[in-house]
Amino acid sequence: MKFNMLALAASWMLATGTAFAQQETPPACPAAGPDGPAELHRSWILEGWERAPEDPAFKFADKLGRYYDLDGEGVFYDDLAPNLRTARRAADYGAMWEGPFNNMRAAIHAVSDGPDAIVGERVASTTLEFVARLETNDGTVTAIVDRSQLGWECDGRRWVIRHEHNSARTVSEGEIAPFLAREAGKK
Repeated sequence: MKFNMLALAASWMLATGTAFAQQETPPACPAAGPDGPAELHRSWILEGWERAPEDPAFKFADKLGRYYDLDGEGVFYDDLAPNLRTARRAADYGAMWEGPFNNMRAAIHAVSDGPDAIVGERVASTTLEFVARLETNDGTVTAIVDRSQLGWECDGRRWVIRHEHNSARTVSEGEIAPFLAREAGKK
């Protein structure tokens, strides 16, 4: 009789989908809002990569650590990176930027298109276009338009960048001035 009751209960649970399977918990990473991938991409460029003349030394972990798993692996590429290197670890990617950014007097950015996002439960992809005015300590100014694509993974607590690809082209300062003025007006 006990066996029949257990068999009946198990049959009912399987039929109704309430078997002893683990219930999936909802992802801890929001799909939208300030901690969603699209807005994180926007703040990544507008806050993380900004540099003012009075800023302390650029330390990647301090400025951008919230966006990366610094001990994690991934693929990180920027065609402005020293020696066009592709890094496989976020910490290595950050280390290669510290020298160039500490040689900068100022780095000012504005978003010119996007962000656009495709967001799943565990992975997301975002793209945006930004402009930047980069001024080195010797006064050399470079203006760029850059298309940025970030691949994100929900690590159970937050979105982290696992894939990064940035492609820039040099333009005149006049071409980016309207975007920089609009961004400055928002602050």
